[in-house]
Amino acid sequence: MGDVKSYNPSGGFDQYLYKQVGETLTASNGVQGKVITKYSSSKPFHESLPKYSNTSEVYFKRSDEGNNQIEQARIYKNREVALDFDWGHAHKEFQAGVIHVHEWHFNKKGKWVHSEKPRLMNNDEINRYGELLLLANTNIKFRP
Repeated sequence: MGDVKSYNPSGGFDQYLYKQVGETLTASNGVQGKVITKYSSSKPFHESLPKYSNTSEVYFKRSDEGNNQIEQARIYKNREVALDFDWGHAHKEFQAGVIHVHEWHFNKKGKWVHSEKPRLMNNDEINRYGELLLLANTNIKFRP
């Protein structure tokens, strides 16, 4: 779990910047997710999730406020960031608690950026990740 500087495309990282917090969550379809945070941080739940994963398809981030509920899931394809499922904050027309999706891609300068215009989860995403997301936070909604 790390950044582009420590990422090894053939597997692993030169340096691991994140650690798992708690148990791995597993949905009945076998999709797993891990709550992670940075190793060295004065605000462990304030840090963003990494752009690259090691073995997990899903990493979760906790809120740095209140009782630190899980507020975001990041989805990886081939170890690279693909999607963010956010529900811990309002975003334009989306209320807090309703999952909105940001798609990640490389911009013209070769840097990771996410879509400025979020969308709702599609049915395939709900079928694959919905149960896992509800294990992470029972208060989320897939639709307004």
